[in-house]
Amino acid sequence: MVSSSILFLSFAAGALALIVPRSQDGLSVSLDPAGSLFSRQSADLRCGSQSPGGSTRCPLNVCCSVAGYCGTSDAYCLPSNGCQAGFGTCQVRTAPTCSAGAKSSNGRSIGYYQAVAARRPCDRVLPLQINTAGYTHLYFSFVLIDRTSFAITPADAADQALYSQFTALKSKGVQTWVAIGGGEFNTLDPNDPERYKIWSRMAASATSRAQFIRSLVSFMAQYGFQGADLDWEWPTDPNRGGSPVDTANYVSLVRELRVAFGTQYGLSMAIPADWGSMLYFDMQAMHPYLDTIGLMSYDLRSFEYSTDGLIRAQTDIRDITEFIKPLWYSSVPAAKINLGLASYGRGYTLRSSSCASLDANCGFTGPSAGGDCQRSPGVLSLNEINRIAAARGLTPRYDSKAMVKQLSWDNQWVGYDDAQTWAAKKTWADSVCIGGTMVWATDFTTIPGPLGGAGNPVTTDGRCGSAFGNAICGNWPDGNCCSVAGWCGSSSAHCGNGCQSGNCNSTGGGNVTTDGRCGKDFGNTVCGSWPDGGCCSSAGWCGSSTAHCGTGCQSGCS
Repeated sequence: MVSSSILFLSFAAGALALIVPRSQDGLSVSLDPAGSLFSRQSADLRCGSQSPGGSTRCPLNVCCSVAGYCGTSDAYCLPSNGCQAGFGTCQVRTAPTCSAGAKSSNGRSIGYYQAVAARRPCDRVLPLQINTAGYTHLYFSFVLIDRTSFAITPADAADQALYSQFTALKSKGVQTWVAIGGGEFNTLDPNDPERYKIWSRMAASATSRAQFIRSLVSFMAQYGFQGADLDWEWPTDPNRGGSPVDTANYVSLVRELRVAFGTQYGLSMAIPADWGSMLYFDMQAMHPYLDTIGLMSYDLRSFEYSTDGLIRAQTDIRDITEFIKPLWYSSVPAAKINLGLASYGRGYTLRSSSCASLDANCGFTGPSAGGDCQRSPGVLSLNEINRIAAARGLTPRYDSKAMVKQLSWDNQWVGYDDAQTWAAKKTWADSVCIGGTMVWATDFTTIPGPLGGAGNPVTTDGRCGSAFGNAICGNWPDGNCCSVAGWCGSSSAHCGNGCQSGNCNSTGGGNVTTDGRCGKDFGNTVCGSWPDGGCCSSAGWCGSSTAHCGTGCQSGCS
């Protein structure tokens, strides 16, 4: 799904690439170009004295060259080469450097969970079946926005039954957040031509933004989500339902969300890993209000938009190194960035089965065949790839330059990521001080997250959370809620605002029931103000009788 409103800039060697990203909603992708990354030229967007009115600044604070084009190389950024001051920076900005041994990327390990996985006929994954080992956060993907009220609404009616199951995973030591939108929601649907405009319409006024924020806060409190991830992937783009004022309105939305959330809820954003789409994000203005920023550094290559007809890896670290540059120019702290990692691959049908390697000028005739479950041409989940390798007795090949795996058979080739390539990319992320990772998606694989299979350590001294090695409270005598300050306990101060793990709830002690069921077998929910009573019986029913509030009562007991 390539955007047709690409703003092509002029780039010299070492400048930014122009690539249109995947939509973070499953298996769709867009890409351009696949040959030279730095060769597109157009007068569609000019900067400095050559721009209309002579006042246009380069997006993301990159450099405006003497010729009036935006880029990041010496040719654009050095005053001696005529960089135009006042229309972006005039200084080459390089990545920060850290010791790889410091392992900065261990700070967070986020995994997206696709709700559609619960309805698959194969490789089905329910929330309680997610392998939480190696993750610190899980994101439920996605909820949507109502076109009239701008309230949070399920992407599918069946998703509502999954929310409490998902947030119950807090008991395993992970934070559970909700992701809003996704690429499909921001893409034209011929059967619903108004849907892709909803983000833009919601953000257009303070009133509509307030409606959305009130609904989101209520939704998160009801189901026990601890943070929200914004997946508005193409603001401003008119072919994605956007408006020229979206960039400024998105800043207002993020600022107002932070005010509403305070420290009670976390706030993150997913951004495309390409200049053509990233230029619509005012990252300098937004990053102070965000806890983290997820760089969607996958689907950077695919068969659909190749210009040279050669097989390419969708997560080549050489591409990622270039595409992250605008964030350095926007002064985004590396500690806030989550490097996107893929649990799937992109494949091709080879022109010749004798040529099946990266960087060997191997041609293709189309996408690879779909897998045995997803059945999506050109895309294979890690589960599908592993089954192919096992059934055919294949040995994957690791490409250290790209930091990807390759697998080929017959006339098929796929480039993909797994635990080994994740580790390699994490080592690179550590070297540039990146603070975390995010995986799309947990339901494409059964392997642990990037932090490995050990899971979160259990406290031995009552300290817990992000400042104490992401330890969880487990069966600590004082309670299993980890407070915002990193102490284990069971009071509202521990289980309420800012609670990091355990049976967190804004009122303490668990999520509030929506169906009268409660307790340990129902996501550790509590009865709250349930009409039949606030006591949770030993069998998990809310009520007010002696049978509910007496022997075996789990919560709300009198």
